[in-house]
Amino acid sequence: MLSCQKSLFDTPPRSDPSWNGTRRDSTGILDPDAPEPPPDFYATALCFGEDESADVVLFKNGEEVLRVPVSGRPEPERHRLLKGHLWTDACDGTEVVISRDGEERFRYPGDELLRGFLEVKGKLYTLGQRQGKEGFSLRVNGEERFSAPTGTILGGPDDNEWEGGAFSQDTSGVYYTYGIPLWKGEELLWEYRVMRENQVLKTLPAGSADAIFDIRVHNGIVYRSELRSSIRNTFCLVKDETYQAVEVATTEVPHYWKLTVVNEEILLKGYSTGIIGGKQYCYWLRTPSEIPFMVTDNQRIREMVTDGEHVAYLVESPEGLVRTAYLDKAGITFTSDRYELPSSRCIQLKKGVLGLALSTPDRQKHLLIRGREVQTLEFNGYFTSVQIH
Repeated sequence: MLSCQKSLFDTPPRSDPSWNGTRRDSTGILDPDAPEPPPDFYATALCFGEDESADVVLFKNGEEVLRVPVSGRPEPERHRLLKGHLWTDACDGTEVVISRDGEERFRYPGDELLRGFLEVKGKLYTLGQRQGKEGFSLRVNGEERFSAPTGTILGGPDDNEWEGGAFSQDTSGVYYTYGIPLWKGEELLWEYRVMRENQVLKTLPAGSADAIFDIRVHNGIVYRSELRSSIRNTFCLVKDETYQAVEVATTEVPHYWKLTVVNEEILLKGYSTGIIGGKQYCYWLRTPSEIPFMVTDNQRIREMVTDGEHVAYLVESPEGLVRTAYLDKAGITFTSDRYELPSSRCIQLKKGVLGLALSTPDRQKHLLIRGREVQTLEFNGYFTSVQIH
């Protein structure tokens, strides 16, 4: 059961005339001042049959529009939404096959799990981590552009702030980072190489920081978040070689330290435990000197997203079940603890519209939430991602 504290979202219901995608006034003439129709809302799910078979299902605005059989082991990492299309990959241990909307696009030899996936000007970039051994390959439309026999890709598909997973991009190219493990006696250190396609853009020597949490390229500048004991165990945001120490309250214990772009500015994303703003849990997007986006609660906060103006987040029970979903200060409360967020890819906020997909632990009943629409779906499986497009 659902109980709404107040009207949560501003999206009109399906019965509203603007749902038909045409903006007209009462005379039937196109009205340029009428509200924009709501964006399309896509969701993916893994659905299981009685014979242990599995399908990837694509929903558009709550309706099933595509069902693709899974070849091999059903893994959420082996499918993704990209501009309204369902891309899947399958691997039998010797060959990778990549398909769009169920139709094969290309295949290549190898055994890889894709950590980066990005379409740029009609070209499909993939970044595959080799399975069972070290190394990876960068491919464009299936053709190898760069590979390394040793290396671990930094980032992956769960980095939902970045459309390409482990990739980032700007007008100068497509970027990614990989780490090379090096042993110094009994100590394991990591050298990091920042790449622009097949060229080394920057090398971070092993031991240059006590810990590096994330590395991204934005507008040609290499950003990274790290911990440095040389300046009193300080968390830093580094812009090329300019270090900025992050101001951390004495009562908070911060975690995560990922990088994201909000309003064209690189921010640090993470959460803190301790006492912040009188609460025990805090999720934030911060610069070194301020926290422009922050939510706090005495219950655990699972995920926070922003479109640069609005903020949405979930509050969970100790068992990991969603109790309340908030958009800014408006909340929808789930009166019985029965739904969970299957992954961070199952929540997105765009232009003030929140898209959310929740599943039950027994994988039978599920909720799709878009704007102020709440829809119940029943199938044997769980949601894997959402996209507002």
